[in-house]
Parts: sequence; C-alpha cells; structure tokens
Amino acid sequence: MLFHVTMTHAADDCPAYHTERMSEVVASLANLEKVGKELNVKAHALLWGAPDHVAFAVLEADDLGAIGRYLTSIAITQDFEVTPVQHVSEVIELSKALAARAIK
Repeated sequence: MLFHVTMTHAADDCPAYHTERMSEVVASLANLEKVGKELNVKAHALLWGAPDHVAFAVLEADDLGAIGRYLTSIAITQDFEVTPVQHVSEVIELSKALAARAIK
C-alpha cells in the first residue's frame, strides 16, 4: 500500500536553528534506509521543502504502524498527515471494472 506523507515542524523545532541537534537529525536521516528494511517500508520519495519547515514522502508498506515507526525515527519533532494513495493505473483499472459492471 502506498502512502503520501506531509511532515511539518515549527521553526522552534527546526534543526537549522538549533545546530546542536543537527548531528542527531543527520544521523537519523542517514539511518532511514536501515530502518525501512527493518520495518518493511520502502521510500519511493523523500523530499524536503526548506525553508518552509515541510517535507513530503511517498512510502510503501503493508502496515500503517510501520509507517509511524519509520517517520518517528527521524529526530525532529513533527506533525504528520498520512494519506493512503494509489497509482493512477490502479484507478484506471478500477474505473474500467466499475463501468463494465454498470453496463450489465
């Protein structure tokens, strides 16, 4: 299952303004691949929108709890909006199946 994630943090929590936190944040980001393997979470994209204190991700996992553990391994206090999403090819197939049923 795919999830689109929006992560936001307040300027007060931003490691860019707290350089003493930066090494922990960088280490947690560098560790994401390992954490992903442990939790069976695949990151298709992880994008930072600095200086707006926002990041975006497209993650794949079978378990929403794994998504939560993956995201909270990043050493920044953040809010998360997690939305299940699907590839447009799946939407097309579903639409075709629904249309075929409606015709009968």
